[in-house]
Amino acid sequence: MKQNCHHYLSPKKKHRKLWLQIHLYLGLTLGAMFALIGLTGSLIVFWQPLDAALNPVLLKTNSACIESAYRPLDQLLAAAQNYIPAPGQLGSVSFPNVERPLYTLWYQMPAPEAEWNDRYTLYIDPCNGTVTGPRLWESQLRPWAKPLMGIILKIHTSLMLNFPGLWLGNYLLSFGSALLMGSIVVGVYLWWPRIDRWLVALKIKRNASAERLNYDLHKTFGIFASLLLLVSLFSGIHMYKPWTEWIDHSVNALSSVTRLAATPISQTSPEKQPISAEQAVNIAKASVPNGQPVSLSLPENSQSVYSVSLATGAAWESDVLVDQYSGNILQRYSPETATFGDHLLGWLFPLHTGRAFGLAGRILILFLGLIPTVLYVTGFIRWRQKRKALKIKQNIPVSK
Repeated sequence: MKQNCHHYLSPKKKHRKLWLQIHLYLGLTLGAMFALIGLTGSLIVFWQPLDAALNPVLLKTNSACIESAYRPLDQLLAAAQNYIPAPGQLGSVSFPNVERPLYTLWYQMPAPEAEWNDRYTLYIDPCNGTVTGPRLWESQLRPWAKPLMGIILKIHTSLMLNFPGLWLGNYLLSFGSALLMGSIVVGVYLWWPRIDRWLVALKIKRNASAERLNYDLHKTFGIFASLLLLVSLFSGIHMYKPWTEWIDHSVNALSSVTRLAATPISQTSPEKQPISAEQAVNIAKASVPNGQPVSLSLPENSQSVYSVSLATGAAWESDVLVDQYSGNILQRYSPETATFGDHLLGWLFPLHTGRAFGLAGRILILFLGLIPTVLYVTGFIRWRQKRKALKIKQNIPVSK
């Protein structure tokens, strides 16, 4: 008796052509953007030393200046106010660090006909109080007037394509990154071998043809970097709407997230006088053991608060909100008292920049930023090779 035998194809083989097309077209359309973002990301890893090398006079440092000799913060801020023209408003202060042993002050100036204000920086030697600047850092109406590293940062974060009423760059990056995550997953799925073929699948064949070498390079770089690229893309889209809200609230559903609580306000009254910036920093330091100030955001109005970020050696920084009148701590967001949800979200930015693992992590991110270019070039060459082979097979003249 004859039996009807049906040739069985696994779902992977059955739909392989479709998955290959998805991987191909996502790579061809978004791969160039991915390569550009990766290359600019590599430069940003050490952007402060690069910026100092490009601007040696503006960012001149005093090697003899040690922390114990720093002048009082309030004194330095008062000196800087003389360099801020009216109606400029000082917004935040970045404290000296190993890569930039200067105070960096950020202030805003109104920009008529612009959707957001121009941002400037001033730099202060913490020991002798010398002020340099100002330097235009960001301008909506003069996007290319900023420093080179500012332009590179802006390309990385918006492709220089944000316009009044249309944040095109943000949408291209955030949704494009989500699609690229899908392309990476598809690529890994297509590559995934049988258990007994793993070593062969990871091997770059010696003495192979140019076509085979190109394929092996694309495959091997993609597989080894796939997990890190997925983490980098996911942590990147968390910085953009609507992904920020979607991810934050999803995590909050699993474990409460402190940062999602309502932002507190300072309790003002006619008889109260604001505390100084230095007092706010000292209050925050006292509440976080071994905390070293990283940045300070100043109150924007009578109800705003001081926000102090402190490094404690943990992967992510502590943020302390201080009432600008009473000096009371209104909120503390710290790794030492964090919920599981706080840790999940707190790790995202340090993972994206590599700072979660110190210098080694940053070097890893520097090299990781080169991988998208390798994948795009080898993928494009692979596509051209297959097109050429198809034309030869169909007896179509191949253009040189």
